[in-house]
Amino acid sequence: IIHTGDHGTTFGGNPLACRVGCTVLDHINTPEFLAHVNEAGEVLERELSGLLAPFIGSVVVEQRGTGLLRGVQLSSDPSRLIELARDRGLLLVAAANNTIRLVPPLNTSIADIKKGALIIGDCVKQLASEQATA
Repeated sequence: IIHTGDHGTTFGGNPLACRVGCTVLDHINTPEFLAHVNEAGEVLERELSGLLAPFIGSVVVEQRGTGLLRGVQLSSDPSRLIELARDRGLLLVAAANNTIRLVPPLNTSIADIKKGALIIGDCVKQLASEQATA
């Protein structure tokens, strides 16, 4: 139960924040934008599936998720993969169970989705090579 004073915000409910929220909702609710988001999610899944397939059962446990919200579970700590990706200009975040979480912005271009997937694929390949020589 929330009582008066339990929850508050400095900017919540002000006219500018409300107008921005309405404008964002108007934009993301257009058929064109939603079609782009669906296409981007399909491209991300397809690209990652192709690039990660050779590493399933070794470096990669699985790829999961839907649309643009995806996880790639690794067989070991994802810190090295995150470091390799950062060195290539892609920021990733770790999640539970040795997973990297992918949550690109909804307006990310298809070209950037493909570029990000390629970077992840290259990093997984390098990680596999490093583990094989260790």
